[in-house]
Amino acid sequence: MNYTEHKNNPKSFRALTGLTHIQFLHLLPYFEAAHDDYLSEYELNGKRRRNLRSFCIYKNSPLPSVSDRLFFILVYLKNNPLQEYHAACFGMDQKHCNTFVHCLNHVLRLSLETMGLVPAQTDKELSDRLSELSKDGTVQPILLHDGTEREIPRPVDPDEQKEQYSGKKKRHTVKNAVVVTVSCLILFVSQTVSGKTHDKKIADTMYSFSVPCILYQDTGYQGYMPEKVTIIQPVKKRKGKVLSDQEKEFNTEVSRIRVRVEHAIGSAKFMRIVKDECRLKANRFVERIFATCAALHNLRTKLPHA
Repeated sequence: MNYTEHKNNPKSFRALTGLTHIQFLHLLPYFEAAHDDYLSEYELNGKRRRNLRSFCIYKNSPLPSVSDRLFFILVYLKNNPLQEYHAACFGMDQKHCNTFVHCLNHVLRLSLETMGLVPAQTDKELSDRLSELSKDGTVQPILLHDGTEREIPRPVDPDEQKEQYSGKKKRHTVKNAVVVTVSCLILFVSQTVSGKTHDKKIADTMYSFSVPCILYQDTGYQGYMPEKVTIIQPVKKRKGKVLSDQEKEFNTEVSRIRVRVEHAIGSAKFMRIVKDECRLKANRFVERIFATCAALHNLRTKLPHA
């Protein structure tokens, strides 16, 4: 399998990489610049080189071009294959496949950061993004937030098993909270926490809203009412009561807008590395990969018809 074989088949290319060929070509120059800069200073295994030098790819490399390397990492993230299988597809052994996955995933993250597509991941970064959206306070951004869980292998340690077991999903998971604009761009991705952590606790401790905004949320955030924020959420049915027709109509209207956060999360999970169980542990891969897939979603959102 290689880039040249599939670049002229739009359906196959998107199924394999998660991007159209035009989106791939838009990303490629940034990936190439990050690739050459990083590998002129570091080796594939992440060790710093003794001497800086211009990087070149050896002719006998199983990934002989930068486009093949971008294709390789996107195929891995999109399909989440066993590394033995992925290695066989690209004509290498599993050890080299693992090295390439970690190195090229880091390079991909650097290129997406250069493009400004990686979501904010700290409260300060979110504050800066909100300031840009609010246009000096003249506009109230319309935002949506929610949490999403990802399955992980069952931890060996009993204490970790208990901490990462999600009663909602009935399996071991990790969780991220996301803040999304009304145009479905993922603006913020929280730090990765254990699956049992409640969405409202993440919102209380990991992010805030520094400018006046309108925030849509589900009933899981009951009681979450930060300053400067106009909260819009469905009316929660009271015990022994029935919702009125007016309340049902209001809930329907709220859901029509709030579903956009589900669409954004679902688009990020188009990359199966964050939808299925992720088996990689080195280099904090599980903690960092959701933000990378959210950035790829942002790329698709900004180039929707490419």
